[in-house]
Amino acid sequence: MSAALDHLAARVGSDPLFLANALAEFARSEGLDDAGLAAALGCAGADLTRLRLCAPPRPEQFRADVERIAGHFGIDADALAAAVRRGQSLARLREKARPVEDDAGVLLAARDAPPAPDGGGVP
Repeated sequence: MSAALDHLAARVGSDPLFLANALAEFARSEGLDDAGLAAALGCAGADLTRLRLCAPPRPEQFRADVERIAGHFGIDADALAAAVRRGQSLARLREKARPVEDDAGVLLAARDAPPAPDGGGVP
């Protein structure tokens, strides 16, 4: 694959609008490099870049989209589906785990409340 496409696929690894995002999260969770990811998916290493640049399966058409993508690349649909599901789940968890500055202020405000008269929780 061309160096330009390889570079693009690397840049969109954190963008949920590309399959690269789910595949990157899956690979990270399994400790896989590109060769390991290609092997896990049953994909030729040369096709991995093009696979990453695909749109992810739509939730309402997940199975059909996975089968279409898998058929195009000649890979196992079940392996692709499992990798995408895990990758998308991990990406969502990572997004929710990010601290939000506004939330920090809310938590600080909650700690500023005086203790309840009985010494217990919130008055």
